[in-house]
Amino acid sequence: VERLDGVTRERFLRDIYPRRKPVVLTGLDLGTCTTKWTIDYLSQAEGSKEVKIHVSAVPQMDFLSKNFVYRTLPFDVFVQRAAEVKHKEYFLTEDEKYYLRSVGEDVRKDVADIRKQFPILAEDVHIPEYFEKEQFFSSVFRISSAGLQLWTHYDVMDNFLIQVTGKKRVVLYSPRDAPYLYLSGTKSEVLDVDNPDLEKYPLFVKAKRYQCVLEAGDVLFIP
Repeated sequence: VERLDGVTRERFLRDIYPRRKPVVLTGLDLGTCTTKWTIDYLSQAEGSKEVKIHVSAVPQMDFLSKNFVYRTLPFDVFVQRAAEVKHKEYFLTEDEKYYLRSVGEDVRKDVADIRKQFPILAEDVHIPEYFEKEQFFSSVFRISSAGLQLWTHYDVMDNFLIQVTGKKRVVLYSPRDAPYLYLSGTKSEVLDVDNPDLEKYPLFVKAKRYQCVLEAGDVLFIP
């Protein structure tokens, strides 16, 4: 995936958006989050409000077989636990993985909005203004344990994936390769994209992968 530095709104709308290809945007002003968001600061900023999280005994989360459980923790406790490799307190195993994907108050009606769910942290984030205000649908705040892999899936809307801290490997496939991805709804049955079971998923070899590693401060445009 191509990396481009310091892209202006004008250039994004003229050159990048119409191409409908993923691009890693670097050197953008994302606000104070890139320097402020330490474990201690996150814990203090939003305190002990309850958050619903995914907990998995294995690093590869599977949405189709639901190999995880939903649990609730105070946000500050969750942040501390997500930073640990081995846990003194745990739900399933001492090396379990955590994943928070913020949702609206009413999961079925309200969209995720960091400004509503995490107002203090939202002030630290400057979302790139490449679009009109009325085009903005949702902002999903996520934190995960190191080494967690999310299930292979697709999102319907244009997306900006902002990597605030840590790093993340992202593997992408073109929509035109959907016939080879063994989709069930918006999820793919192929979890281990690095070592796929080709007896079970023989067509997967035809899907061309695009890959990037997002460093802290990078933004991935996913059309």
